[in-house]
Amino acid sequence: MSAVQDVYQNFSACCSDFILGVESLKERSIPEAVYQLRKAYENVNRSNLYHNKYASYYGLARVLSGDDEGLDLCRKAAVSEINDGDVYLNLARAEWFCHNRKNTIIALKKGLKVDKRHPGLRQMRSQLGVRQRSTLRFLPRSHPLNHALGKLMRTEREII
Repeated sequence: MSAVQDVYQNFSACCSDFILGVESLKERSIPEAVYQLRKAYENVNRSNLYHNKYASYYGLARVLSGDDEGLDLCRKAAVSEINDGDVYLNLARAEWFCHNRKNTIIALKKGLKVDKRHPGLRQMRSQLGVRQRSTLRFLPRSHPLNHALGKLMRTEREII
């Protein structure tokens, strides 16, 4: 899975350090991305509209450079975010990079609640192949009734 693809929203209102950092991520120049994104993150206060976006990118860059504390930064940014799907996508990518599949899926679900149409969130969810809920949730997924009903439901959807 690519570190950063061209799925993010418009950055025209963001500072130049941030834009350079994102470009460095796209080029996979991680040390330069960490440097630029750290400058952008440190120069914005918590009340700024882009604080969580800057924090999530900086956190992702740190995770990609091998710094596990970047994951905490991504998580903190997502906790207080209510509008920006990029923040959740960065969290999902950081969780994935740290081999946390369950947390990756949780981040994608929360992100899609915030921004249903975010192309990056939708693309990553489809690449991961997130499962549908089991038919009878009170039974284990491996229960024969869930298998049988699941097959029936899938064939019914294919017919329609």
